[in-house]
Amino acid sequence: MGRNGLIFLALLAAGLGTAYYIQQDSARPQPKAVVSRELLLPELQGKLEGVTALDVQVPGQPDLRLARKDGVWVLPAKADYPAAGQPVATLLRALAEARKVEAKTANPELHGRVGLAEKGESSEQGARIKVERGGEASLELLLGKPAQQGKGQLVRLYGDNQVWLVDQVMPLPTSELNWLDRRVAAIPFASVRQVEVTYPNGGRLTVYRDTAEEPNLKLKQLPKGRRLAYEAAANGMATLFAGLEFADNAPLAQVQFKGKPLLQFSLLTFEGGELRGEVYGQGEQPWLVLKDKKKFGEEQVPGKLDWAYRLEPFQYQALAKKLEDVLATK
Repeated sequence: MGRNGLIFLALLAAGLGTAYYIQQDSARPQPKAVVSRELLLPELQGKLEGVTALDVQVPGQPDLRLARKDGVWVLPAKADYPAAGQPVATLLRALAEARKVEAKTANPELHGRVGLAEKGESSEQGARIKVERGGEASLELLLGKPAQQGKGQLVRLYGDNQVWLVDQVMPLPTSELNWLDRRVAAIPFASVRQVEVTYPNGGRLTVYRDTAEEPNLKLKQLPKGRRLAYEAAANGMATLFAGLEFADNAPLAQVQFKGKPLLQFSLLTFEGGELRGEVYGQGEQPWLVLKDKKKFGEEQVPGKLDWAYRLEPFQYQALAKKLEDVLATK
């Protein structure tokens, strides 16, 4: 073999050795990059009690304000009606716990693609949240699209072009109604002893039971020789109050009901509780007004005597029973 051949073989061996070393080195476990997940809003850590108000601006919806009053979250634009506890608590907890996972674009021209623009189409704009903290500086941020993979959401602090993927999703109710505490009554069916409905023409329907152990309500005005359509036919008049929520509400002082109520009702429990009210027709919609409540805690009857509550038609129909509605056909 000539000199040139030996040189070629030497170069080939050196190349193969280098390739082997690179392959072996790449196969070795590499140390993982340390990811520091900083809090998005460290100012809120352990200080949620200091939050005094929230301003929420969702594209395409009216601006919304929630304020903490005497330890309770209320909606000032709704005459300080109480807010639902869960949506507020969920949002505040997510804001306080959100940590930065990954830095995304800082180009303002790309903000619309991830739903974090301040102007443009509704689909391009982010929901804006302002967190007021009494004497402390307010915090503002924009909420964008959810993460494409896994859990999280794209956000950016207001006034900062940097977009961040955070590890929390910050769901917002879709309307003012869903921010409100919509509960009117939560009286367990098992505790109901009697429900009575009276109509303007003097008609009356009374359903009752003698003991709490009876599974179904009976009809006091049951005609001789007739029977209920089925055993639980009268129960709906009581189960309505086990989870009654309003479809809308208004201060009673602002509502001008005309004429007599569509019906009056009373509900009695085995524990001595009594709830009385009326239902009016307004704009072809039923509105419930509570007239009195005795021996009921706030959890059982959150509804207020100085407010009117619009019901869904099916809710009104569950209460507004006539005799023939609950009887079996002849």
